[in-house]
Amino acid sequence: MSDGDIRLDVVDGKTAVVTMDRPAKRNALTSDMAQDLLQVFREVDTRPDIRAIVLTGAGSKAFTAGHDLVHADEGDLGSLFEEAHIEEFIIPGLVSKPVISAVNGAAYAGGFCLAIASDLRIAVPSAVFASPGVKLGIVPIGGQLAMLPHLLPPAIAAEVVMLGVPLTAERAERYGFVSELVEPGALVDRACEMAAVIGAMSPGSVASVKRIMQTTMRQGFETANAMEYWLGMVAGTGADVREGLRAFRERRDPVFPARLANQLVGGVTSASG
Repeated sequence: MSDGDIRLDVVDGKTAVVTMDRPAKRNALTSDMAQDLLQVFREVDTRPDIRAIVLTGAGSKAFTAGHDLVHADEGDLGSLFEEAHIEEFIIPGLVSKPVISAVNGAAYAGGFCLAIASDLRIAVPSAVFASPGVKLGIVPIGGQLAMLPHLLPPAIAAEVVMLGVPLTAERAERYGFVSELVEPGALVDRACEMAAVIGAMSPGSVASVKRIMQTTMRQGFETANAMEYWLGMVAGTGADVREGLRAFRERRDPVFPARLANQLVGGVTSASG
């Protein structure tokens, strides 16, 4: 399937690979592309057959440079920071399915936001993450200030957003922002391998884990801790735990049914509200 410059492919029936496909412009997102990206994520989130999402960019230079600022009004970027536009760059954290960002090059500004909002990140050794807002008179948003200190040591996060110092893939892995460095030709395949492992797990449990971990960053420890207890109780009486324990006793792999995660965990946060 293709959605203009946003491409959707399904791998092994369970993994959605979403590619930002505008390599001649470093995969910078026009308004139409950003809307298409949002729509693809929303649609994939409603498909019970899809267990995980891999997000990547086309070509070898950029994951995405973020907003295409060529079309922005000079001296007035306010429209880019409206709530509707911000959602497009934090959508990986809003859907119920886990998102793996396979960062194939530069992830700048909005591209950095997409990586921050993802649940897992792997990258090629030449990848670089950057928050250039302060150089342009912009206050970085979309998680670059609120969430980044949860994902990097605070002093390193401050260096990236206050000094505008790019974060190399090597440093990103060293500090745990990126979990693995992968050679370019194997990047998406490796992300799909990780997605396949997730796909064998209980979709309800995975969605619960994602919801709690995202809540920790967005709403704080106390809210997430209460949610952890509540969702743990919900899972403890569900069909997935019965299948998991039965499979354990029978010494076989569990087979969890393809159902929407929000049917299993009592309304997981989704981008579609």
